Amino acid sequence: MDRPKPFKMLFVWGLALALVCLPAWAAAQAPAPAARVISMSPFITETIYLLGAQDQLIADTSYCTIPPEAAQKEKIGSVTQMNVEKVISLQPDLVISSPLSREKQLNILRSQGLRVMAIRNPKTFEQMCAITLEIADVLGKRAQAQVLVQQASKDVDRVREQVAGLNPRRVFIQIGLKPLHTVNKDLFINEYIIRANAVNIAENQPSGVYSREEVIKQDPDVILVATMGSNKKAAALEKKRWMAFPFLTSAGNNEIHVLDPEVICRPTPVSFASGLKQVAVLIHPEIGIAEGPN
Repeated sequence: MDRPKPFKMLFVWGLALALVCLPAWAAAQAPAPAARVISMSPFITETIYLLGAQDQLIADTSYCTIPPEAAQKEKIGSVTQMNVEKVISLQPDLVISSPLSREKQLNILRSQGLRVMAIRNPKTFEQMCAITLEIADVLGKRAQAQVLVQQASKDVDRVREQVAGLNPRRVFIQIGLKPLHTVNKDLFINEYIIRANAVNIAENQPSGVYSREEVIKQDPDVILVATMGSNKKAAALEKKRWMAFPFLTSAGNNEIHVLDPEVICRPTPVSFASGLKQVAVLIHPEIGIAEGPN
């Protein structure tokens, strides 16, 4: 039998050594977790807290109030307008921006050598999970993110099982007053309706602007009022306006509900799973999986 040639033996040993050493080398080359982070969006800030990385967050925006502790962080401006000089002076090793951040300002930060991580707006639950894992990776919190995502996925699947087999109901969700605004398929809020085994009557609208006359014409089974940027009294008055049309199926069946916008306007996996439970039971009261506000 032929003996292995020396060159072949060296190749085999070299390959084995590479397979052992490459993972360690790759880990050594990976950037260290960001220790001084600035968040440019409320949902990014909430994600950082959910991951237990709040000590790595040195500043956020004036709109970052969830959890309440986030309101105590240093403020660098609003979601759309940051104080560039202040951001630079804080010497962050990572700025996490949102689609509402101004690109011109972000380019100034980049020109100063600051690392900017751009986060897109999620449209689906899967994208929410992917973004959470993406943020976790730069914070060194992958394991924590996996636990959050797995639990949220289980909660979402539980709702799916609850509504499976029920007749899909037609839903209109209102998120703005003047003009009347709703959600189409480009907004993640539409995902609540889909996963609750329902149909969004405005899903295929080119924009969120909608007319009251069109809602009356479509006559949805359920109307959800979650007016962003207004107080609860305004939402209650809006419900009263809808109830003034007794010929509406939703009004006749008392299925016009006021929903806290904080419940459905926070695109993290945890918030989505919690909001889905409330939305699903308002659309399908028979499942009885949560108590939703009326």
